[in-house]
Amino acid sequence: MSPMTDLGLRFVRRPGPGGRAANLAAFGATAVVALLVTFLIAGSLGLAHRSDRIGWRSADKADPATAVGMLNVNDNERVDGHRTTVIELVALKPSEPAPPGLDHAPKPGEVYVSPEIAKRWPSFGKQYGLDKPTGIISSKGLSSPEEYVIIRGVEKIAADGQPQYVSSWHDNVWDSRMLGLLIAVAFGITLVLFPILSLVGQAAGVAAKRREHRLAALRLAGATRTQVLWLSAVEQAVLGLAGAVAGLIGYTALSPLIAQIPLGGGRWYLGDITVQWWTVLVVLVAVPILSVMSALIGLGRVSITPLGVVRGQTRKRVTWLRVGLLVIGPAILGYYGLRGAVLPLLFGVGFAALAVRVIGPWAVQLVGKAMANSANKPVTLLAGRRLVDDPKGAFRPVAALVLSGFVTGFISVFMPSGDDNPTFQDLRIGVALLLSLVFLTVAASTAAGAVGTALDQAAPARALRRSGVPLQVIERAARLAAVVPVLGVGLPVVGFGAFCGLVLSGGRVITQGSTGLFMLLGQVVVGLVLVAVAGAAGAPVLRKASAN
Repeated sequence: MSPMTDLGLRFVRRPGPGGRAANLAAFGATAVVALLVTFLIAGSLGLAHRSDRIGWRSADKADPATAVGMLNVNDNERVDGHRTTVIELVALKPSEPAPPGLDHAPKPGEVYVSPEIAKRWPSFGKQYGLDKPTGIISSKGLSSPEEYVIIRGVEKIAADGQPQYVSSWHDNVWDSRMLGLLIAVAFGITLVLFPILSLVGQAAGVAAKRREHRLAALRLAGATRTQVLWLSAVEQAVLGLAGAVAGLIGYTALSPLIAQIPLGGGRWYLGDITVQWWTVLVVLVAVPILSVMSALIGLGRVSITPLGVVRGQTRKRVTWLRVGLLVIGPAILGYYGLRGAVLPLLFGVGFAALAVRVIGPWAVQLVGKAMANSANKPVTLLAGRRLVDDPKGAFRPVAALVLSGFVTGFISVFMPSGDDNPTFQDLRIGVALLLSLVFLTVAASTAAGAVGTALDQAAPARALRRSGVPLQVIERAARLAAVVPVLGVGLPVVGFGAFCGLVLSGGRVITQGSTGLFMLLGQVVVGLVLVAVAGAAGAPVLRKASAN
């Protein structure tokens, strides 16, 4: 084992003053990232598994000469208030393997039903002329244990019934509802991607200042740039790997609860969302790598100029040229609109979210200048100078929160009503799920940011305390510096998200009622509460770190 590797492991075991809180914050944030990544991967694969079992029901355009069956699907029936799918099926080649979940293709007069229908069969016996159903559809032929399905064998299907021809019972055909959900999941992943990446960066940079000064001292003592970067990579990789393992364990423990989410017509079979070995491998490799990359990016000054760290030099200021990025995303969304071009729209949403992330520090810098120039109290002056001197550092703790405002503003335009429409039902549940993921990310990022910000401000706070500035003034300035980016940058970003949603919809607000307004108000309230809680949690860390 190389000396730097051994030293990196030693720093993990004995992190020094303030290091334990930083490592715990980084570990917790990384665990949340791993849990969310696992959930997104497992959920997407789960939709594919569900579609594989029922995809044949959506089969169409098969050659009648080679088709194994023809069917007519009616999903407008109701049983005890539940939407029920009734399938009339003609087996054109009875010798072919049975449809998924059935022991054989039903002959004319035979009826196969899902378990939920079987429980209520006495009310169907007279309608189908059977005292009991021919068979029960197994889990291999259902998308959900709660699915209401009736498959009835018939002699023929009239031409006006618009029969569908099935080339194979096991064709790789996507079920229309599952495909729509997968597209919605793709948009959801795009929207939640940047908050998650911000959380990764927050987890890696939570102790950036502490690590910068420590590594700068090693550089001044003779360590090479490569050795310093390797030491930091080892330290962050251990924390990232530990967080990834904890996230996987957390997801496994929560899987039974996740399976209860009634998406796509009902809750999930647990096997559909159980992580596979390669998913575990991806999470265990990807999360630590992202953490290490984020940590190394944040150590650019140390590797080049350690004296700059010791002297407290600030990074290069951000410029107004970044504002041009705000145009790219809306332009793509406006050009393609609701034309069904999924991939370009995903890029459009991604560019819009990226613009928010890149422009955020510049906007914080502007707000800080305005505060510092108009300050008439020490608290306002200190907070404004903090924002101006390190806008990137000030924006980093609230980046996920600001990006969540973009997500909320964007989806607030797309909340149609209609309880009978299964697509709208899935949309409402999906939006609630997406917001839950985003706010979980925001909560973890804000909590980690509270610790990171306190450690970042420890040295200047210590100097201020030694010069006679009251601790109360320092803490109030720190809280103000945390709240101002949320209000000054977060609120415009909410509007920008709503604007992007309107551009995508062609200027039409699809949301009906006051749902969208409640979402926007809820976003503001949750954001302020999280910042207030984070400020209260970070105060003891700042007080202790600046005491000596």
